[in-house]
Amino acid sequence: MTLAVLGVVGCASGDGEVRVELRDDAAAVVHEFVVPTGTEALLDAGGTVEVVPQVLEVRVGDSIRIRNDDVSTAQVGIFNVRAGETVTMEFTSPGELVGECDVHPSGEFRIRVSRA
Repeated sequence: MTLAVLGVVGCASGDGEVRVELRDDAAAVVHEFVVPTGTEALLDAGGTVEVVPQVLEVRVGDSIRIRNDDVSTAQVGIFNVRAGETVTMEFTSPGELVGECDVHPSGEFRIRVSRA
């Protein structure tokens, strides 16, 4: 299998985490995000974080994986990710998923799923 790096995006939270998307020519992408340690403290102090983009464009067959390394639960769009947990979901049909988001300055995380 040949993998190609589609993009490397750093988190704006300043923790040095990097998200890498890998795609085999016909394979699905796993979109990985990490809520870093210290996120709750930063938000409580009036800071902002941008762990996820406001809008994530994905295709049917792609997946999302969100790991919460912080000490409290994070609401990441439709995902409620408890401290120390990882949530994974594969997108099986086209559509749009929208929810409140603790880890984006807009307060919203939208996922647009298109056909593969």
